[in-house]
Amino acid sequence: MPEADVAAARRVRAHDVVLGVALAIGVVALGVGEGWHASPGVAAVGVVAAALVAPALARIDVAVRLLPNALTLPLLAIGAACAVIAGARGAWHGPVLAVVVALVLGVLWWTGGMGAGDLKLGAGLALAVAPLAWWLPLATLAAAVVLGGVAGLVARVRGAASVAFGPWLLAGAGVAVVLATG
Repeated sequence: MPEADVAAARRVRAHDVVLGVALAIGVVALGVGEGWHASPGVAAVGVVAAALVAPALARIDVAVRLLPNALTLPLLAIGAACAVIAGARGAWHGPVLAVVVALVLGVLWWTGGMGAGDLKLGAGLALAVAPLAWWLPLATLAAAVVLGGVAGLVARVRGAASVAFGPWLLAGAGVAVVLATG
């Protein structure tokens, strides 16, 4: 793909923003219904941030197989801040498990199993969901692996060598958050 096309695909578009805001409003509504604004306090912040950037990240990763630092690094920072605050409030199980998930993703990156953008996104998502429930970072990764694995098998049958993993990380986080509210 020519460099100009890659640069154009990496730009956040108006429909990315509209979809991200719609997802964030849905997360806020879900959070209010679940009482996230009360006890964990910071719980919804990381998930709302992930919802805001999810459409752009998914579209860009599918288009050019890149997850831009301009979107993944702020999410990683917000997720880390939320996890630290949750840990300081005594809910440290989720943040510790999120760090373990990040280390597993780091090993996968180190061995060539995924890109650095996937590592940053996956770690950010694990840290962002950690304040909601201790098991959510692991559920996020497990759901992403299952969804991405199925997509990879379908892609392989269709002749593609691989699939972008970012959308499946995002979908896995969404599935895990919905499971936590059930």
